[in-house]
Amino acid sequence: MEAALAFGLSKVVGNKLVSLVSSEFAAITGVEKDLSELQSLHADITSWLSMLHDRAMESDPSLRWLIKLRNLLNDMYDLLDEVYLQDEKQRVDRDHGKHAIAVWFCGKPKLLLFRWKVAHKIKAIKVEFDAIVNQKSDANTILHNLHLDQLIQSKNKITREPSLLSNNKESKIPSRDHVKSEIILELVASKKGEAGRIVSIVGLGGSGKTTLAQQICHDDKIKGHFKGRIFWIHVSQEFCRDKLIGKLFEAIIGQKSDHHAQQHMVRVISNKLSGNKFLLVLDDAWHEDRHDWENFMVLLDNGAPGSKILLTTRNQSVLEAVESKAIFKLAYLSVDESWSFFLKTCGWVEEDLSYAFIPVGKDIVKKCGGVPLAIKTLGSVLWERRGINTWRAIRESNLWDEENIEARVFTSLKLSYIYLKDHLKQCFTFCSIFPKGCKINKHYLIEQWMAHGFIKLKKEELAHDIGNEYFDSLMRAGFLQDRVETLPQRSVSCKMHDLIHDLTHYILQNEVVTSQPKNMTDSSQNCRYLSLTSCSGNVERALFYKVRAVHVSGGNPSFDNLVKKSFYVCSVVLDYAVDTPFPLFVLKLEYLAYLEIHHVSCPKLPEAISVCWNLQSLHFISCKGCDIT
Repeated sequence: MEAALAFGLSKVVGNKLVSLVSSEFAAITGVEKDLSELQSLHADITSWLSMLHDRAMESDPSLRWLIKLRNLLNDMYDLLDEVYLQDEKQRVDRDHGKHAIAVWFCGKPKLLLFRWKVAHKIKAIKVEFDAIVNQKSDANTILHNLHLDQLIQSKNKITREPSLLSNNKESKIPSRDHVKSEIILELVASKKGEAGRIVSIVGLGGSGKTTLAQQICHDDKIKGHFKGRIFWIHVSQEFCRDKLIGKLFEAIIGQKSDHHAQQHMVRVISNKLSGNKFLLVLDDAWHEDRHDWENFMVLLDNGAPGSKILLTTRNQSVLEAVESKAIFKLAYLSVDESWSFFLKTCGWVEEDLSYAFIPVGKDIVKKCGGVPLAIKTLGSVLWERRGINTWRAIRESNLWDEENIEARVFTSLKLSYIYLKDHLKQCFTFCSIFPKGCKINKHYLIEQWMAHGFIKLKKEELAHDIGNEYFDSLMRAGFLQDRVETLPQRSVSCKMHDLIHDLTHYILQNEVVTSQPKNMTDSSQNCRYLSLTSCSGNVERALFYKVRAVHVSGGNPSFDNLVKKSFYVCSVVLDYAVDTPFPLFVLKLEYLAYLEIHHVSCPKLPEAISVCWNLQSLHFISCKGCDIT
């Protein structure tokens, strides 16, 4: 895992180096030689990683030096951002009619100091690299002992070119159609009292509970029975009655809950449901406290007889807490069903595969334990990696050495990431910054990828077009899902499965922080992505030391007197819970390329925003009296 993540990061660093080494700025300021040395060092790092990044050896203690190598690449990334910012300033001066040579002489003292800083930091990086080389004394032995046939793509290719993966949420699974029919019969059945009011789907994470619930909601019989009054709430692990009331209000009324008092929302919900038959989906429930559930369920008592709740959960104890009587357990797919589902997901028939691939593919699918999400994500990787030796390497990975099914499902997701195309790795792990269950706007996501330099430009192609390709690739792989297009704006949104979200945090470890730590440690100071949900109070300054992206959802955390200009923040999303004055701390973020602000009272943009030289995207959403023209 470390090698895979490091290689994805190395790709981004390499792209930045190529553009900067050949720039006019590098030649004028004299940092061209320094950057060339850094490029040579980067080539050595890439050479190591190219032999390791497809290998699943995270349990090998002799490869712990990879963590230090990854941190070194992060330092290189930060340094290149500094050079890029100075380059951008020089371009702005040139665009304003100042000749490059004149700019050089006028700002010579500062640029000389900048060159000294760059050279000093590159020297420190080289010293750290040499230390890593010394610590990995047996690494070359490990590399030489790797089986060659697991590192080289086979020439024995699949005989026919398969079609692109389907954009459907899930390929059809015959046994699930039978369960779907039974659940629909239960939902439309008329029963007196509370019996059958709550219908539950329980199963392992990734078993298809949410997908099945979506298919049920889109069934014509369900739509007709409930006359379109079908509402959906993503509950998630954090059970909060106040938040659930807000989500229920938004689902029923179609308005944001942020500006409404709770009593008002409760009254509106009651009036809207009163005397009407409805279906409410409570997706991904975890909470086991019966009293808390009773306090929430009382809000739903006004519905007409026949109103139903469809609940999905991994936890049997939740069913006892809500006193669900109608329970449908999703069984694992059989071996034959798993293989059939794998082929459908890839758009293949068995005849598409040569004789060598079929037994290997069946062995891999069998290891997925009959769980659709695991089969789909690995299937997308195998579709991309059509070399028999890669398939064998996945089958024989030491990561499969897990006894329980949950661990093996997560193993399949880890392997899917390890073998994901390198240019997609950083784009994928960036999505760790979004809260679980959050709708992700495709257009804004691509702009954030661009802000962080994750998109490698090709000749005569626009960055946004390439970003669309990256997005579609992650959708096909199952790393992003639930694509929804809103008309007439043609706005596209998606979500991440909770297990996939867990995977991003597992990969990044302490590089993503989702709450303010009580005690600052060395690990929390390695934070690159800061994601705060319903957080208030002051944010620790030390937490910002290496942060590149900030995402605030709800709450109103304070960043005042926090940030200095040397910090590396490239993107900021502030989705405040209530109207808030313009956050002045963003004016100190010289590297800022993407800014998205919700619920801010701001008559006009502060003139000081011009210090954000690198700002490429600016979005004000639901902001009062804001004029940015």
